[in-house]
Amino acid sequence: MDPSVAAAEAAPPQQRRRRRLAHSAEVILIFTICFEILSLLKLDSLTQTNLEQKHNSEIIDLPRVEEWSKKKLLPSVQKRIQNNTQQLTSGVGLVTTDGQWDISPDHNHHDIKILGFADTNYAPIAKVWYNRLTKLGYKEHYIGAYDKELYDDLIDQNYRVLPCFIDNPDYERRSECGYVQFSSMGLFRQMWASRVKFVRDMVKNGTHVLLTDVDAVFSRHVDPVGFVEEGYDVYHAYEMRYPKKLYHDHGFVINGGQHFFFRSSEATLQFLDIAANRCGEKCDDQVMFNHLFWSLDIEWDGGDPPSHPGAMRVANHELDNGLLVESATGRSRVTNHTIKIWDRDFAWRLSGGIPEQCPSKNNWVGMPSINNNDGDVDKIQSKLALFDVWDDYCLNPEADEKRVKMACKTSIADCSLCKSPVCKTCWTDRYGQEMKERTCIIMDAHATEDPFHDKEDDLVELTDGSTVKFCGSNKWSGSGGVTCNARVQFMVSRHHISEQNAKISVLENVKDGCKCIVDG
Repeated sequence: MDPSVAAAEAAPPQQRRRRRLAHSAEVILIFTICFEILSLLKLDSLTQTNLEQKHNSEIIDLPRVEEWSKKKLLPSVQKRIQNNTQQLTSGVGLVTTDGQWDISPDHNHHDIKILGFADTNYAPIAKVWYNRLTKLGYKEHYIGAYDKELYDDLIDQNYRVLPCFIDNPDYERRSECGYVQFSSMGLFRQMWASRVKFVRDMVKNGTHVLLTDVDAVFSRHVDPVGFVEEGYDVYHAYEMRYPKKLYHDHGFVINGGQHFFFRSSEATLQFLDIAANRCGEKCDDQVMFNHLFWSLDIEWDGGDPPSHPGAMRVANHELDNGLLVESATGRSRVTNHTIKIWDRDFAWRLSGGIPEQCPSKNNWVGMPSINNNDGDVDKIQSKLALFDVWDDYCLNPEADEKRVKMACKTSIADCSLCKSPVCKTCWTDRYGQEMKERTCIIMDAHATEDPFHDKEDDLVELTDGSTVKFCGSNKWSGSGGVTCNARVQFMVSRHHISEQNAKISVLENVKDGCKCIVDG
């Protein structure tokens, strides 16, 4: 036996009792000290949390769920995804599995809105975008109207529309030929800043928002509830190479305006607050969002950034070689919001490449790019044509009947077909790189002159009672190199008149330039 223990047992009972009381007092004292320390730590944690709460809003930060890809999906769902992926191919080499979820009806209680913004000039595109989403089965989509004329028009036609009016539109920044120069995009920059703040306010009120451009071409229905349940705060799509310096420094850039999903949470709101403050009253959202993105100090899941040496990249198209393909996830150390960048096959953004490069059937949305800077192509009509190009050559390549056809692939110096009246647009390089070939998109010979409008829409009654046919693809005689459609759109936005009155003015004040000349 330990001598100290033997000595303690040999002590008188009164002495042993005093020792036990002293020991008990020590235990109580230690317990009290520990309890006070824990209480102070809890109080400090609560105080810190309160300090970090910048907004007194009604947002409920939903409990972050396990990443969807890590969930134990039903065997039938796993098998379906595996079979779909194995049987498909993609122009970027990786078939996406993003958006492959089955949503339970119990989960369809989230406040979600899909937003695309437009002004009166973009009304034709906005309506095509809205109707396409409706046909695909979406019910959450709204058009954000930048002007009251468009808002009233959409209300009259029973579109879901939200007002996002520009109080003092910067019309004087438009050039006289009717399109906006890149160096003076005053009105567009107002629009981009306005929608950032609009989305920020919706997120603050508890709405999850899918922000997209109205010229983004949706391929299939993907229930947006899945993005909420997947649990990331902000979802991004890959862009190409603009801004150039950031692409050079980091190896990729995100799409800054055409496609986001914002999950309503305090962390998302902090991110959008920074974005809105950086935008001010005008901003280039592509530049702003990318500079903001690279200031977030992101901790990437798995340790390596998306552009690590082993990353999968586009390798079969001259303009797009080197662009990242695979999704990536992480968390900002600045705002604490979680981030996901979608697979490029899921949210498609490349420089041309159609029909050689098309996404897989798992694709969700396409954002085709074109170059309209030379003023030879009507911007609205070329963007409308892209919906048909996407359907004809990517979604339904096996179809015999095509609304557009790819008519030529030739050198830039010898692309005269792109100047023909029936040509809708050319795929060209947007970023100053040399390009050996361009693809001309020519309207099918059996199509009407302008398949996007009924013939009646092009018949204009003049003030003298006569009727003539308006040819928007003709060159406006008042200024070389400008189409009649571009001049009409400029007059609508500058003078706030209807498109019909603008056509009458153009037809009556410029000799013959915008009248259709019929042979024979």
